[in-house]
Amino acid sequence: MKKYLIILCLALFIVSAWLADGLIKSKAECERLQGNQESLMAECRLYETKAGESAASVQRLQLTKDELERNYKAVCDEARNLSIKVKRLQSAAQTATNTTVSIQTPVRDSIVYRYKYRYIDTLKVFDWKDPPWAYVHGVIDSGKVNLDIQTIDTITQIVHRVPKRFLFFRFGTKAIRQEVVSKNPHTKIVYTEYIELHK
Repeated sequence: MKKYLIILCLALFIVSAWLADGLIKSKAECERLQGNQESLMAECRLYETKAGESAASVQRLQLTKDELERNYKAVCDEARNLSIKVKRLQSAAQTATNTTVSIQTPVRDSIVYRYKYRYIDTLKVFDWKDPPWAYVHGVIDSGKVNLDIQTIDTITQIVHRVPKRFLFFRFGTKAIRQEVVSKNPHTKIVYTEYIELHK
């Protein structure tokens, strides 16, 4: 009788441990799905830093491999183009920017020799620069404008933890957020997204 009682207690302990593990996993999955719902409902927050740089803030979206492949095909295709297996991804981020530069610069004459027709011609040439962010070189030839435009930008991405708050206390993790900052003063961030692969 004692032997059967020990076996029954052991079986109950194993079943309880299995149920507790399932409960912990279910709770974690509910928290992940709730965080994803909050992330999808919240808009990407666009703002300017204290230095006047364009910035954006977005909450993390935590997806499984199957969810990523089903809903973000472009990200998976890009990973494959880079010869990276999707199952090895840790996170992926996308940021869209818009660069607008208003240019006012003088036009000067430049003399060129036309070898084909054997005569000297005058072209209108202009250069404009805002170092180190933008460079423009243009030539007006026979009513056509030929432009060489070069813009440089540095995009900084910072991923940080947002703590939970109770009164004046901060504890745990409420959400993971990504902050994106563009250093080019001519560039405005219009969209950003941060995805983390959930194992």
